[in-house]
Amino acid sequence: MSAQDPGLAAKSFSAGTALPHVSARRAWTVLGIVVASHAVVFLDKALLGLTAQPLMRELGLSKAEFGSISGASYLLFGVTCLIAGYVADRFSVRWVLLACGVMWALGQIPAIFAVSGAMLYLSRVAVGAAEGPAQPLSHVAAYSWFPNERRGLPAALITCGTSIGKFALVPLVALIIAQFGWHAAFVTVGLLALVWSGLWLVWGRLGPYGDTSTTAGGSEPAVSWWRIVLSGTFIGSFAAVFTQGALAAVIFTWLPSYFHEGLGFSITTAGTLFTVPSAMAIVSLLCVGPITDRLLRKGVPSRLARGVFGGCCLIASGLMLMLLYWVSSPVLAIVVLTLGYGLSTTVNVIANPSLAEITPVAKRARALSALVALGSLAGVTSPIFTGWLLDIADTQQRGYAEVFLVFGALVALGGLCFAVLVHPERDRRRVMG
Repeated sequence: MSAQDPGLAAKSFSAGTALPHVSARRAWTVLGIVVASHAVVFLDKALLGLTAQPLMRELGLSKAEFGSISGASYLLFGVTCLIAGYVADRFSVRWVLLACGVMWALGQIPAIFAVSGAMLYLSRVAVGAAEGPAQPLSHVAAYSWFPNERRGLPAALITCGTSIGKFALVPLVALIIAQFGWHAAFVTVGLLALVWSGLWLVWGRLGPYGDTSTTAGGSEPAVSWWRIVLSGTFIGSFAAVFTQGALAAVIFTWLPSYFHEGLGFSITTAGTLFTVPSAMAIVSLLCVGPITDRLLRKGVPSRLARGVFGGCCLIASGLMLMLLYWVSSPVLAIVVLTLGYGLSTTVNVIANPSLAEITPVAKRARALSALVALGSLAGVTSPIFTGWLLDIADTQQRGYAEVFLVFGALVALGGLCFAVLVHPERDRRRVMG
C-alpha cells in the first residue's frame, strides 16, 4: 500500500480544497483499532444475554428485574455522550476515547464480584457510562481520515466490529462461561478493554479531515448548534437510531433466551446461534456502505444515496421482523430474524455519515454524540418492556412473537422518517448559513 491513497486526497467538507499527504497506512491502522473497540463494546453488551440463565438462577432475578439490569447500561449512556462530545470538541477526541477504554475495564469489577442484583446493576451503569461516548467518537476519529464520499465503507467496517465480536469472541466467552462460570466472562471483557486501551494510546490519532485548520482561511464559520439539531437530517437520523437502538437492546439482552425458550434450542446451542444474525449484518453493511459511497462519487445526491435508500433498508428490515409473529418453524424463524436484524444494522452506515456531512468539524463530536445520546434512550426501557411482555405472556413463544411484532413495526416507522426527513444537501446549506 502506498503512503498516500489518491482516493483520500479529495475535497474537504468545509473548504472544498484538497488535503495532501494523507497516509493510507495510518488511516487504515486507526480504522482497524476503532473497529476493534466496537468488537469489545459489543461483547460487553452481549454478556448479559450470554449469562442470562445461570445469572438469573444464581441471583434469584425475575425476567423483569433482569431486563432492568440490562437497561442500566443506558442510564448514564446519554449523559456521558453529551458531556464527552463537548469535551472532545473542546480538547481531544483521542484522550476521551482512551478514558472510555479504561472505564470499560474498571466498570467490570463490581460484576466480577457480584453476589446480588444491585452489584451487577452498578457495574452496568458504570460500563454504560463509558461505552456511550465510544460509539460516536469512534466515528469522529475514523471520519477524520476519510472524505465525505468515502465514509460509507469505514462506517460499515466500524459497525461490523460488533459482528466480529460475535464471531471471534462470543463463542470463546460462551466456552469460558461453561467452564468457569459467568463471573469469568466479565474478567475476560475487562482484560480485552485494557488491551484495546494500550493499542489506542500508542497508535490512536486524528487525521487531516478532523483538523479545523485545514478549512479555508484557517477556520470554519461560526455555526448555530440549533440549526444542526433542528434540521431534518438530524431529526430523521434520530428517529432511525432511536428505533433501531430499541431493537438492538432487546437483541443483546434476550436473543439467546429467545433461541432457548422461544425456539427450543439448548442453552449451549442458543449461545452459538447468537452469532448467526451477524452473518447477514456483515453482508448488509459491506453492501450498503460501499453502495452509498459509489452513488455519491457518481454524483447522486445524498438525499437519495443515503436518505431514501437507507430509509428503505430500514423499512424492509422492520417488515421482515414483524413476520416473526406468524412464523412457527424454528429454522424459518432464524432465517427471518437473520435477514431482518442484519439489515437494520445498516442504520450506522447511513445516519452517522449523513449527520457528519452537514456538521462542521468543530461541532462534529457533539453532533454525533447528541445523536447517540438521544437514540440510546430507547435502550433504557426496551429490555424492561420486553421482560414485562414475556412475564405476562401465556407462553414464551407467544411473548417473543409479540416482542418482534412491536419492535419490527418501530424500526419500519424509523426508516420511514429517515427516508422522508434526511436531506444533507439542503441542511448543509442551512447549517452553514
